[in-house]
Amino acid sequence: MRVLSERWKPIALLLCFTLLALFLTTLKTRLASHSLFFEGVVMSVVMPLQEAIDSGVQWVSDLWHGYVNLTQVRQDNLHLQRQIEELQGQLHVYQEAYLQQQRLQELLGFAASAPSHTTAAHVVGIDPSQWAEAVTINKGSGHNVRKDTAVITHRGLVGRTIEIAPRYATVLLITDRRSAVDAFIQRTRARGIVVGKSRRLCELRYVDFHEDLQVGDTIISSGLGEVYPKGLLIGTVVSVRQKPSAGLFHEVEVKPVVDLAKLEEVLVLVP
Repeated sequence: MRVLSERWKPIALLLCFTLLALFLTTLKTRLASHSLFFEGVVMSVVMPLQEAIDSGVQWVSDLWHGYVNLTQVRQDNLHLQRQIEELQGQLHVYQEAYLQQQRLQELLGFAASAPSHTTAAHVVGIDPSQWAEAVTINKGSGHNVRKDTAVITHRGLVGRTIEIAPRYATVLLITDRRSAVDAFIQRTRARGIVVGKSRRLCELRYVDFHEDLQVGDTIISSGLGEVYPKGLLIGTVVSVRQKPSAGLFHEVEVKPVVDLAKLEEVLVLVP
């Protein structure tokens, strides 16, 4: 009997181990199913929340990048605007320099053919008084400019110098009431005196009423006196009528050929 029990002992042990392995496998399967169920519950709760968080983070990220891009675009626009303003400023400078060069070329071209010696000058000041028509130029006695010297442009007569300093001179314009230029009508050679009347006009006085005078006639200097050479263009007749207070003479308005309100460069006749 004892021998029989010894023979079945290994078989019993093997059977026990087999049953134990089967039990552990079953237990693991049951635990795995419970774990999967728990994980499913957790995932069903967490995943929507995670998706919402991801969407929110993406929206904030897109918003931030949009703000950064918009800020950069605004900075670029401001930079381009400054560049445009700088280029426009440079363009105005170049245009002004070109226009000045054109005026100087015309002026110097006329000076080369002028019968007298001339010196070019810039207008640097305007008399603000309502009763005076005068400008200041940047040439004076140091440039051989003298008092009572004619001042012209390539278009015609401007006036005469009345005050002289070493580096500056004051020019009385022909529209000033103190100005008087002996002149004649180019077409008929009728004589008269051109005097200042207003900021835009002069008056031709002492023209005999019987003289043929028409609107559009050209008035030039006669050369009488020691200030204005003969043949300088003064202006054109814009109005002709008989003067009520002096029936022997015409009342004649003359518009200067030089726009004295926009005077910038002039020529001074020097000895």
